[in-house]
Amino acid sequence: MPVLVQGMAELQRDLAKLPKRADKSLQQGLREVAQPVADDAYFLSLAKIRRMPWSPQWAKNRVGVTRHSVYIAPVKRGVKGNPFDPKRRPNLVELIMGRSYEPAAERGAVEVEAAVSRLLGRDLF
Repeated sequence: MPVLVQGMAELQRDLAKLPKRADKSLQQGLREVAQPVADDAYFLSLAKIRRMPWSPQWAKNRVGVTRHSVYIAPVKRGVKGNPFDPKRRPNLVELIMGRSYEPAAERGAVEVEAAVSRLLGRDLF
């Protein structure tokens, strides 16, 4: 469940006019805001996906920040070439999205919204 920010295009345009250190500060702040959701998604993956505790490296995730979004994504990538490779995990996307990422985003939406509001309200320099 994405958290929608109204006026994101205008915000990005105005932030592009700021000095580089303000942009870096904003990116770091957004990464810190998303980290509790990423941590929650990790623990939900271990708790809600069967056999994930035996291979916890698949539950690890990272926070990414782009010009238009903040996201969490798995650290480990599956094997795409050989369909018979035992490292291939074709059903993992649906499991992680449905059982950990989406519930973590829903549970953290209010906190993320408040944290982004505080972040944008403070001095970025």
